[in-house]
Amino acid sequence: MGKIKNRLLRYWTYFRRGHGTYLAFLISFTNFIVIQYRLLVQYIPILELIFKDIIIFAITFACVYVPTAIIIGWYDYRKLSVPIDATLGAKASPWVRDLSKALILIAEGKNREAVEILKKWASK
Repeated sequence: MGKIKNRLLRYWTYFRRGHGTYLAFLISFTNFIVIQYRLLVQYIPILELIFKDIIIFAITFACVYVPTAIIIGWYDYRKLSVPIDATLGAKASPWVRDLSKALILIAEGKNREAVEILKKWASK
Protein backbone atom coordinates (compact mmCIF):
# COMPACT_ATOMS: atom_id res chain seq x y z
CA MET A 1 0.00 0.00 0.00
CA GLY A 2 2.84 2.39 0.79
CA LYS A 3 4.39 2.04 -2.67
CA ILE A 4 1.08 2.73 -4.41
CA LYS A 5 0.41 5.79 -2.24
CA ASN A 6 3.94 7.05 -2.83
CA ARG A 7 3.60 6.57 -6.60
CA LEU A 8 0.19 8.30 -6.69
CA LEU A 9 1.52 11.25 -4.71
CA ARG A 10 4.52 11.45 -7.03
CA TYR A 11 2.23 11.43 -10.09
CA TRP A 12 0.05 14.10 -8.44
CA THR A 13 3.15 16.26 -7.91
CA TYR A 14 4.25 15.74 -11.53
CA PHE A 15 0.75 16.58 -12.77
CA ARG A 16 0.60 19.81 -10.76
CA ARG A 17 4.04 20.83 -11.98
CA GLY A 18 3.27 20.08 -15.64
CA HIS A 19 -0.15 21.69 -15.50
CA GLY A 20 0.66 24.75 -13.39
CA THR A 21 4.07 25.59 -14.76
CA TYR A 22 3.71 24.65 -18.42
CA LEU A 23 0.26 23.80 -19.79
CA ALA A 24 -1.83 26.36 -17.89
CA PHE A 25 0.80 29.00 -18.63
CA LEU A 26 0.75 28.19 -22.35
CA ILE A 27 -3.05 28.23 -22.48
CA SER A 28 -3.16 31.47 -20.47
CA PHE A 29 -0.60 33.16 -22.73
CA THR A 30 -2.46 32.09 -25.87
CA ASN A 31 -5.75 33.25 -24.36
CA PHE A 32 -4.16 36.61 -23.50
CA ILE A 33 -3.02 37.10 -27.11
CA VAL A 34 -6.45 36.23 -28.51
CA ILE A 35 -8.24 38.59 -26.08
CA GLN A 36 -5.84 41.45 -26.84
CA TYR A 37 -6.29 40.88 -30.55
CA ARG A 38 -10.08 41.00 -30.20
CA LEU A 39 -10.09 44.06 -27.94
CA LEU A 40 -7.37 46.08 -29.64
CA VAL A 41 -7.08 45.14 -33.27
CA GLN A 42 -10.66 44.44 -34.18
CA TYR A 43 -11.97 47.64 -32.56
CA ILE A 44 -9.23 50.06 -33.59
CA PRO A 45 -9.29 50.45 -37.38
CA ILE A 46 -5.67 51.60 -37.78
CA LEU A 47 -4.39 48.53 -35.94
CA GLU A 48 -6.52 46.34 -38.17
CA LEU A 49 -4.60 47.71 -41.15
CA ILE A 50 -1.26 46.83 -39.52
CA PHE A 51 -2.28 43.44 -38.08
CA LYS A 52 -4.45 41.85 -40.77
CA ASP A 53 -3.92 38.38 -39.28
CA ILE A 54 -3.78 37.17 -35.68
CA ILE A 55 -0.51 35.35 -36.47
CA ILE A 56 1.21 38.63 -37.34
CA PHE A 57 -0.18 40.16 -34.15
CA ALA A 58 0.93 37.16 -32.06
CA ILE A 59 4.48 37.28 -33.45
CA THR A 60 4.75 41.05 -32.93
CA PHE A 61 3.21 40.78 -29.49
CA ALA A 62 5.61 37.99 -28.46
CA CYS A 63 8.62 39.93 -29.80
CA VAL A 64 7.70 42.89 -27.57
CA TYR A 65 6.10 41.17 -24.59
CA VAL A 66 8.61 38.36 -23.95
CA PRO A 67 11.73 40.60 -23.74
CA THR A 68 9.79 43.10 -21.61
CA ALA A 69 8.69 40.32 -19.23
CA ILE A 70 12.27 39.02 -19.06
CA ILE A 71 13.62 42.47 -18.16
CA ILE A 72 10.94 42.99 -15.50
CA GLY A 73 11.54 39.48 -14.10
CA TRP A 74 15.32 40.00 -14.03
CA TYR A 75 14.89 43.35 -12.26
CA ASP A 76 12.48 41.76 -9.76
CA TYR A 77 15.00 38.99 -9.01
CA ARG A 78 17.85 41.46 -8.59
CA LYS A 79 16.35 44.59 -7.02
CA LEU A 80 12.69 44.25 -6.07
CA SER A 81 10.69 41.65 -4.15
CA VAL A 82 12.55 38.35 -4.70
CA PRO A 83 15.53 39.13 -2.43
CA ILE A 84 13.15 40.31 0.30
CA ASP A 85 10.87 37.27 -0.16
CA ALA A 86 13.87 34.93 0.03
CA THR A 87 15.17 36.60 3.17
CA LEU A 88 11.79 36.48 4.90
CA GLY A 89 11.24 32.88 3.77
CA ALA A 90 14.64 31.84 5.12
CA LYS A 91 13.98 33.52 8.47
CA ALA A 92 10.59 31.79 8.73
CA SER A 93 11.91 28.36 7.76
CA PRO A 94 12.67 26.06 10.71
CA TRP A 95 15.06 24.06 8.50
CA VAL A 96 17.11 27.14 7.59
CA ARG A 97 17.15 28.31 11.22
CA ASP A 98 18.38 24.90 12.40
CA LEU A 99 20.96 24.75 9.63
CA SER A 100 22.21 28.23 10.55
CA LYS A 101 22.47 27.29 14.23
CA ALA A 102 24.33 24.10 13.32
CA LEU A 103 26.80 26.01 11.15
CA ILE A 104 27.51 28.45 13.97
CA LEU A 105 28.02 25.57 16.38
CA ILE A 106 30.37 23.85 13.93
CA ALA A 107 32.34 27.09 13.53
CA GLU A 108 32.62 27.24 17.32
CA GLY A 109 33.83 23.63 17.41
CA LYS A 110 30.62 22.28 18.99
CA ASN A 111 30.10 19.52 16.46
CA ARG A 112 28.07 17.20 18.72
CA GLU A 113 25.51 19.93 19.43
CA ALA A 114 25.28 20.67 15.71
CA VAL A 115 24.67 17.00 14.95
CA GLU A 116 21.86 16.88 17.51
CA ILE A 117 20.13 19.85 15.90
CA LEU A 118 20.43 18.35 12.41
CA LYS A 119 19.36 14.79 13.35
CA LYS A 120 15.67 15.63 13.12
CA TRP A 121 16.09 16.61 9.47
CA ALA A 122 17.95 13.47 8.42
CA SER A 123 15.82 10.84 6.72
CA LYS A 124 15.29 7.59 8.56
